[in-house]
Amino acid sequence: MILRRNGTVVQMNPAGLHMVEADSPKQVIGKSVFDLIAPNDRYRFQDMHERVCNGATATLEYELIGLKGGHRRMETRAAPVPEPQGACFLNLAIACDITEREQNNLTSRRLSAIIESSDDAIVSKDLNGVITTWNQGAERIFGYSAEEVIGKTVQMVIPEDRPNEEPEILSRLRRGERIDHYETIRRRKDGTLINISLTVSPIKDSEGHVVGASKIARDITARQRADDELRAAKERLAHMNDELEQRVRQRTASLTEAISQMEEFSYTLSHDLRAPARAMTGYARIILDDFSQNLDAEAKDFLERIIRGGERMDRLIHDVLIYSKLSRREMELRKVSLDKLLADIVQQYPQMQSPNAEIDIRGPLLPVLAHEPSLAQAVTNLLGNAVKFVPPGEQPRVVVRTEACGPNVRLWVEDNGIGINPEHQSRIFGIFERLPTVARYEGTGIGLAIVRKAAEKMGGSSGVESDGLTGSRFWIELAAAQNT
Repeated sequence: MILRRNGTVVQMNPAGLHMVEADSPKQVIGKSVFDLIAPNDRYRFQDMHERVCNGATATLEYELIGLKGGHRRMETRAAPVPEPQGACFLNLAIACDITEREQNNLTSRRLSAIIESSDDAIVSKDLNGVITTWNQGAERIFGYSAEEVIGKTVQMVIPEDRPNEEPEILSRLRRGERIDHYETIRRRKDGTLINISLTVSPIKDSEGHVVGASKIARDITARQRADDELRAAKERLAHMNDELEQRVRQRTASLTEAISQMEEFSYTLSHDLRAPARAMTGYARIILDDFSQNLDAEAKDFLERIIRGGERMDRLIHDVLIYSKLSRREMELRKVSLDKLLADIVQQYPQMQSPNAEIDIRGPLLPVLAHEPSLAQAVTNLLGNAVKFVPPGEQPRVVVRTEACGPNVRLWVEDNGIGINPEHQSRIFGIFERLPTVARYEGTGIGLAIVRKAAEKMGGSSGVESDGLTGSRFWIELAAAQNT
């Protein structure tokens, strides 16, 4: 490209036309070259052009804007040539497109900045293991400066007990393999050992031959220490858990044995107490029947109290025996028809029949899987309470029904009795629990405990709903049986 002093283009070869994106010489000949220079570089190009036209030579890098808007990074070497008339010099400019070179340089500078600022050690070496580059991360991790290690082999940071590790790595690199996250141990300048994670990649020349390796080393000593502590903590926790489970097993066995002994004692004691209680009641009744004419009113009253107390003691012992049997009994569950069970129970107890009580059994009732004797005892207790705990002078009215609850059946016994305040409902199923409001009603305080124990032994549950004013709704829930 040849330029006049005023910057107009005199001549441009095909390569130049291509750079400025001109389709023909007419688009640039006679036009100002300054229009093709980026504004930020234009004054520098003008200064260079002026010096060349005055007889100097110069070199300049600048940005060129093509006629079609393309941007290129150029390097121009300019020299003066005499103008034909001899009045002054023309500018003979030889331009070279350095866009790709500049991009490569920029990429290289960026990579260098990344490498130098990395916390990881980034090292390169040749196929003999000789270190060729060493970044600041490597200096921090290993304690050696670049001047101390470049030109020496990486064996200087490898512990003596790992002599075969580096040859194996180099062998794999020569085959073009990449090594990812290889955890090993290295030695610092001060002799301390550190845990590191290595990633090693082969470096290839322009023809694809492996000529060296790039290595990234990350210090994982802190992570390894944390992993070791976590592993030790897990082992301690597992050991403590084993000890705890052993203690639980031992204490469970001890508690099971104690409960078994207590149940055996309770059963034996209750059974042995029943005979003297009955004897006491029987003798008192004989005296009252055979010698009443010789007794005054006060003596008769004492004997009647003995009889009532003996009968109450007998009922209490009877209920304790039932509760003890439920705790000890292994139950085989079978299909039970609630329709038949309820009819049999009502038939056995006059207080549950008209006119003493009105019991509405809303059949057909859904069948359940249960131990029939235990279920009969539980239902009898619920019906007995329903007809007993009613206000004075009011006829007991009881509704018995069932409803499906998923895979289970819930049997409801709903009464018009005195009700149970919500704050007492959580404890009425406990053994010997009697509420202050039922003091005038006879009872042992074991009936509802028997209901709950029976339901639980059959794999079910029990409960109550009441507002404390308008009766109670007791329920037993058991597994449903197929209707066949």
